[in-house]
Amino acid sequence: MNKICFGCGVKLQSDDKNKVGYVPEAKMDSAKYCMRCFRMMHYGENNHLETPKDIKEIINKVNKDQRFVIFLVDFLNLNKEVIKIFDSITKRKVLIVNKCELIPKHIVKERIIDYIRNYYGITSDIKLKGGNSFHGAKVILNYLRNNGIREAYILGISNSGKSTLINDLVDITGVKTNRITVNSRANTTLDFIRVNIADDIMLIDSPGFILPDSLENDVSGKKITAYSMQIKMGETLSLLDGKYFVKFDNDTAVTFYTNASCAKNVKKYYRAAPDLNYIVKLDHDNMDLVLYGIGFLSVKRRCNITTNIPSKNIEVRKSMFGGTNE
Repeated sequence: MNKICFGCGVKLQSDDKNKVGYVPEAKMDSAKYCMRCFRMMHYGENNHLETPKDIKEIINKVNKDQRFVIFLVDFLNLNKEVIKIFDSITKRKVLIVNKCELIPKHIVKERIIDYIRNYYGITSDIKLKGGNSFHGAKVILNYLRNNGIREAYILGISNSGKSTLINDLVDITGVKTNRITVNSRANTTLDFIRVNIADDIMLIDSPGFILPDSLENDVSGKKITAYSMQIKMGETLSLLDGKYFVKFDNDTAVTFYTNASCAKNVKKYYRAAPDLNYIVKLDHDNMDLVLYGIGFLSVKRRCNITTNIPSKNIEVRKSMFGGTNE
């Protein structure tokens, strides 16, 4: 009988230590995790691997099944490309927007749900999750039970918090089972993993999706932040240690919602940045400049922006947190 790694879902093997699922032969009988997951859990190693399943393969498998679908995305990565994936799921589903603890306290949460529903044309249920992890997991557990859902897939963008959510659900229900590997790098989960989170509910974790148009971003870590600043006309923001540049032609307040490590690398200066070949027009006050894979800039005043970030990696939308949503 083939044994499966509970941490990442791949079949355990002792033939090749350079391939996924490796466990020394002497430990095969007792092993619950492959060496990759064991070292991530106990030594904090970040062993990045490309997902073995592409988006279409995962969606096709889910759409052939009758199980409910929980789709996770953190609010930093909420964009049209992600919603296209969500829309391609034909089964009953709920969209859970994770890591919402940084939504400003003066923002009415119901308006954010209405914003997401109306802007992205979503007809399914939408839930916001953030703050205390147990509280957020309990809300989702109650949602499943109140809707009579006994089995469900968990899908979402890589590093959106899928495995963390499952582990939180295991903790609050007190069921005795092994924990799924959680790591701040993409693609910790490599294949489908079935987990009984309670006597009456079974969830299936899945490999995370990698968006083809996400910007190259080597920043790891789960903590996110909101970095606010005042921009002067002609001032340029340098992001990710000079990898990307964004120049403004108007005075404006800007808040950068991003990974905390990424925010530390933001610099402002007036000297010209090289090769700013793309122009983005923000024709109204209170607009978001979404940078796929990094986060988004909430821009208070209308302006034109020049940047070295290609248009395929950018989305412009009405501000999620500003203006009428306050």
